Amino acid sequence: MAVVAGLLAARAQGQPEGPAFIDGADGHAIAWPALAAYAERLGELAAVRRLPPGARIGLVVADPLAFAAAYLGGLAAGLTVVPVDPRLPTLDEFLIRLRADVVVTDAPLSAPVAGVENWVAERTAPVPVGAAPTGNRPSARAALRPAVLLATSGTTGEPKGVPLSEAQLLHAARRVAGHHRFGPGQRGYSPLPLFHVNAQVMGLLAALVSGASLVLDRRFEAGAYWSRVVEWSPTWLNTVPAILGALATQPVPPEATLARLRFARSASAPLPVSTQEAFTAHTGVAVLNTYGMTEAAGQITASPLDVSARRTGSVGLPVGVGLAVAGPDGRPAPPGSQGMVVLRGRQVTDRYLELTGHGAEASRSARDARGWLPTGDLGFRDEDGHLYLVGRADDVINRGGEKLHPQEVEHVLLGHPAVGSAAVVAAPHERLGQVPVAFVMLRPYRTEALQPYRTEALRPYRTEAGVVEELERLCAQRLPRHKCPAAITVTAELPTSPTGKVLRRALRADAAALAGGPVPGGGR
Repeated sequence: MAVVAGLLAARAQGQPEGPAFIDGADGHAIAWPALAAYAERLGELAAVRRLPPGARIGLVVADPLAFAAAYLGGLAAGLTVVPVDPRLPTLDEFLIRLRADVVVTDAPLSAPVAGVENWVAERTAPVPVGAAPTGNRPSARAALRPAVLLATSGTTGEPKGVPLSEAQLLHAARRVAGHHRFGPGQRGYSPLPLFHVNAQVMGLLAALVSGASLVLDRRFEAGAYWSRVVEWSPTWLNTVPAILGALATQPVPPEATLARLRFARSASAPLPVSTQEAFTAHTGVAVLNTYGMTEAAGQITASPLDVSARRTGSVGLPVGVGLAVAGPDGRPAPPGSQGMVVLRGRQVTDRYLELTGHGAEASRSARDARGWLPTGDLGFRDEDGHLYLVGRADDVINRGGEKLHPQEVEHVLLGHPAVGSAAVVAAPHERLGQVPVAFVMLRPYRTEALQPYRTEALRPYRTEAGVVEELERLCAQRLPRHKCPAAITVTAELPTSPTGKVLRRALRADAAALAGGPVPGGGR
């Protein structure tokens, strides 16, 4: 029997009353006994439909309670759970690449996927639609049969399949629950996408191993956020930097509501110091900064719970995972020296799957010869081991032999009160090779919403050109000449993943067109 099945049974017996998960929008809740019963029914259905152990069950479910029940039920039944973004425009292609045997949906598919069985996701049990397909199932030639198969975010390239075992997921969830001191008296609020590892491990599985409860929403809605917090009285918030930035401009709830909040946890994307400071100044709620990735089953590092022990700009200390900053020779770099962040440990995957969907499935090692997984993130550690991230290795811009990290430039741009979001990418340049180009989104100007940013210079900006001129001056004041953007453009939106990571590859074509202008400090 899967460990998750035993945990569900234990929770059902030990905590029969009270909700496990609550839908923040409609108020419906599901308790541990109902989740345990759902898992039993799903296991029985899998047996009737003759699904072998490790058969892949794709979850294309927007309803948070139905997703939670199907996710835990699939793990308990010994199937491979494959969470999928319901908004994908090429859903059928993605299911084929992931070799899903069954697709569980809470909305009708536009067209059935050939060879894939369809179940309708209801909150009490999944319901099959039609007869089971005959012949070999899509996962028949799978290389691995993990508990969960996730796809990397693909912010800089094609996504890869990340297989995670039940032991890895539960190890990570227990470390999360222990570090954050979750228990039956704790309640979280998370509007983050459930098909992402953060919401699964930090939310669903951490609640399972600790007995905490969790309020779930389908999406973040700035105007409704604090009213949900008032209604459901969470003790902590699961957020990303984009949410914190948006909340810093929203009216705050009553003091009694804010006083119950132990912290707002930030994850999934780099947190600018300006965003963190603005949110805390506006709400009085401290931000607990973290760093994680799919390959490590979620959380890698986290800030200490003790606010006085946190370091500004740091993503904290490792939590139950081996971590080093590797220098050019592959060996650990001394404190203060930049290098590649590498990982190893029980919760870190050792394989990748190639998501081609054709022929026999291929896997490859995710670790180097020393057993470390290279994260692709660059950073350094201080004397006490706190980790500071400086950017992605594949995002480094080489301008005429002088290298710069986009994140450093972005933090300067975000320091301007009119800027809500910023992204810097490399654009090709005939003489210098590459130059940095910046894209910024402006905040809607409202005096009452910008209280944390009130300065003598703050005023309504009538033209985008005026903002760009001020940003150019700001960069010239705070950055070396080679780090100043060759062009700054105001955009209505930045392409992002569902967790708020900027999709830089989508900006590079626009950046190439913009880079034809003058290059500050370096000619054309």
